[in-house]
Order: sequence, then structure tokens, then C-alpha cells
Amino acid sequence: MLAAGAIVLGTTTIAGAGLAGGRGGYHHGGWGGPGGGGERLFEQFDANQDGLITQAEIDEVQSNRLAAFDQNNDGSLTLEEYQAMWLDAMRERMVDRFQAHDDDGDAVVTVDEFVDSYSSIVRRLDRNEDGQLTRDDLRRPRDRGDDDEDE
Repeated sequence: MLAAGAIVLGTTTIAGAGLAGGRGGYHHGGWGGPGGGGERLFEQFDANQDGLITQAEIDEVQSNRLAAFDQNNDGSLTLEEYQAMWLDAMRERMVDRFQAHDDDGDAVVTVDEFVDSYSSIVRRLDRNEDGQLTRDDLRRPRDRGDDDEDE
């Protein structure tokens, strides 16, 4: 059970390291480069800080993380313990999204700031430009008007 929890959290943690918050949603980031997901990967898993990550280091970090949330020390996580671990792992992403919504940086997300994040959804996805979305708009490629040039 310990290994299964470590694998699940490891996937979540690694996936989270490759994502960066952006206006209107998450965008996949690269693993390399300074300050990118790769740096976070090394910060998290290069336990001996030798510039290399081994599977043994990943396993040790994840086992220690699971143990930190195993409140009853039985070597496995209950749903409540797992929830605490999950919320801790997701907190950084949540803070990033909060900051993305907080346009003026006053540590408060107003209705206008929150709604503004979603203000271009219909315009972006409305394939036939009728001002409303249908399931068909979401299924077919956007008509770019290229056919008009041939006439």
C-alpha cells in the first residue's frame, strides 16, 4: 500500500511541476531551463544535491512524504490522510491560480477579476460566430473563411 500511495503522489507531484498557471487556464511547461519544471523537479527529488536524480531518490522522497502524512503510523494512508497530502501538494497550484485572478495584486479576488478570466471563452470557441456555444462548436474545426478566397 505504501508503494501505491507513493506512485500516485509521485505522478501528481511530477505533473504539477510541469505546469505553470496562466490567464485562462494551465499551460504545459517544459522540464528544462532555469526556473522551469525541471528546476522544481531537481529541487524536489535531488535529495543529495549532486545534480542527478535517481529512482532511489524519488522513491525515498515519496516514501518520506507519505510517512509525513501517515498520522496513525500504519504505513498506509486513509482517505483523510491522503486528502491532507493531496491538498498540501496542490496548494502551490491553487495559490498560482489565485494570483492569476488577482489582477491588481491586492490579495483579494473580486467578482470582476474572477469573471474576467472567462470573458473570452464564447468568442474563442464559437465556431460559427453566432455569439453562443453549442456542442457542435466544440467538435468541429473553426471555419477560418479560407473558402471565400477561392470564389
